Amino acid sequence: MEFHWPSKQDPIQISSNQGMHCLFWNPSCEFRHFSTNQRLNDLCEWANQWLDHDGPAGFLAEPRNHYDIANLVKLNMWIRDIRAQGIIKPFLVLDQGDGTYLAGNGDSRLRCLERLPEIQTVPGFITTHHSRAHLYSDFEPITTFDRFAKLCGADPGQLFTFRFTDSQAPYGLYWYEFNSSRTRSVTPSESQCLDWVEKYFKQHPHVRISPEWFDQDIDWHNI
Repeated sequence: MEFHWPSKQDPIQISSNQGMHCLFWNPSCEFRHFSTNQRLNDLCEWANQWLDHDGPAGFLAEPRNHYDIANLVKLNMWIRDIRAQGIIKPFLVLDQGDGTYLAGNGDSRLRCLERLPEIQTVPGFITTHHSRAHLYSDFEPITTFDRFAKLCGADPGQLFTFRFTDSQAPYGLYWYEFNSSRTRSVTPSESQCLDWVEKYFKQHPHVRISPEWFDQDIDWHNI
C-alpha cells in the first residue's frame, strides 16, 4: 500500500494488527547475523557461470537474469555512495520469533557492506510480535507514521510503500520503501543498468566478476 507523508491513514498503526505487533527503532543494529538469500560471492559465481556458458550476449538475453544483472551496476554504485554518505535508508529487521532475523529491506545493501568492513552497525526498525516486546525495552517504540518518516529523513509529501502481514505472523511489517532525494542519483532503472552492462561487456569481453570487482570506481554514466 502507498502512503504520502503526512497521511490521514497511519501505516504504522495498520502494521500493529490491533496490538499484535510492535515496531522499535535501533540506530545501531548489528547486521552481521542477519539471514540473507544471497551473499556477494553467490552473485559473482552465478554471473560467471552464465558468462562462461553463454557469453555476455546470452547472459543479457535471458530476461530472468535482468534483475541481478542490474544489481551488478547498483551494488558497485551503492558501495561508493555508502562510503560517501553512510546508510541513508534504515533497514527493516524482521524478528522471526525464534532468535533469527531477516532483512525486510536492505538485502542488497547487506552485500555492499561485505565490502565495507569499517561499518559495523546500521540504523534499523525492528518489527516483532507483542509477546517479544520486552526484548526491545531499551529501544524507542515507533507508533506513528510521523515518527517513522522523520527517522527516515523523509521530505514532506514523500511517497512510502509498505507491505503488511496479518495477526498470525511473527511481525507486522514485511517490507517498506521510499525514494529518498539523497539516493536518487544512484537508483538507475533496470533498463538503464542493462544498457550500461552491455557497453561494459563490449569493452571488457573477458571480465570476471569477483567481490573485488565491485570496489572499482566505474563511471557508468559515461561508459
